[in-house]
Amino acid sequence: MAYTIIGDNDFKRYFIRAIRKQSKKDTYIKCFDNAVIVNEHKNGFGIFDNNFHFIQESLQTRRNKSQFVPKHFNHDNIPYIDKDVVFVGNVNQYFGHFLLEHMNRLYALLDNKYKNKSVVLINDAGLEKVPGYIFSFLELFGIKREKIIILNETTRFKNVCVPFQGFNARLYTTDAFGKVFDRICKNVPDTDRYDKIYVSRTKLDKSHKTIGEEKIEKIFAINGFKIIYPEKLSLEQQISLIKNCRVLAGCAGTALHLALFMKKGGTVISIKRNKRPACNAMIQNNVNNTKELDGIFISGSVETYKTFHSTDAPQIIGVNKYMQKFFDEYGYKYTKNDIDVDVKAMQQYKKALAEYKQTHGNLFLRKIKRFVIKFSSIFIPGRERRNKYRTYLKQKLHY
Repeated sequence: MAYTIIGDNDFKRYFIRAIRKQSKKDTYIKCFDNAVIVNEHKNGFGIFDNNFHFIQESLQTRRNKSQFVPKHFNHDNIPYIDKDVVFVGNVNQYFGHFLLEHMNRLYALLDNKYKNKSVVLINDAGLEKVPGYIFSFLELFGIKREKIIILNETTRFKNVCVPFQGFNARLYTTDAFGKVFDRICKNVPDTDRYDKIYVSRTKLDKSHKTIGEEKIEKIFAINGFKIIYPEKLSLEQQISLIKNCRVLAGCAGTALHLALFMKKGGTVISIKRNKRPACNAMIQNNVNNTKELDGIFISGSVETYKTFHSTDAPQIIGVNKYMQKFFDEYGYKYTKNDIDVDVKAMQQYKKALAEYKQTHGNLFLRKIKRFVIKFSSIFIPGRERRNKYRTYLKQKLHY
């Protein structure tokens, strides 16, 4: 898998340092009789064997961090379900996180030994309504609705199979993880076929929209890309389109993780929408590695306030020198008007930035708040607890 970086030196250094740590691993599955799947909600979750010893394979890791594992919970009167089950992950309200972090054990059901077992997802966040895409995804994989257990309370099962986590967003991937998406593609019928697809954010709500994308999107359309809006399509429709495309392009983010449904040998064009070096490029590179896809990473931001990839601040992209270099080197057609500064978008960006500053304070104060949030959260054990603490502190500090 090849990658190309078209951006400043800071981005190149950040990217190269990050992907040096990435690798491919092998998978395995361990099964435990009378195991207990613990769901203590905000106090953590995990799987314990019959003697209440924690099963390390049940850790949910992101980079080198994991969830908070409860050390103390009620061992008495635990409900029992007389079923053999496979632990596959957690309920998550964000599609991108669900796709990468909570479907990376599903490969176990590709093996005839496990394919007829029920699957368990822990509802540790206590969501009253499970997102519909979770059931859609599992059903497209071939799991019937009655085989899906959403676990809201600590429960003992006759037997629990715990597959090794098949994907760590920043550190490693596995061939088995990629095969999950191959299976789904086989189960989804073909509709319209497009060789090149651009996934657009322009129809998202104001808080998630990337300003200036319309102009970039137009150039891709001129050069033969089918423009799609994922949020306007069902999951099955998205998969049907993506699985047959050879080139997938768009702004960096969840939509490009749909590359997992592509065939090996394709290319993913990721437009970086923030100016700070840190972004999700290493995660996308790991996704690309899973399906043996080439990646092109372009710095497309023209923002004046440098943001991180995930932010509440407005972001704007445009035809800067890096975007134009990409278009020129890859033979894209465009007119002078296509690459001129988008005055309307820049005015929209300035207005949104002024509103943001008014709500969140000046930029120097914002940096201080960020330092306080980041530094103080170091002392909070467990990824889930740490994230909840950060969310709470951001609300209190109006970050």
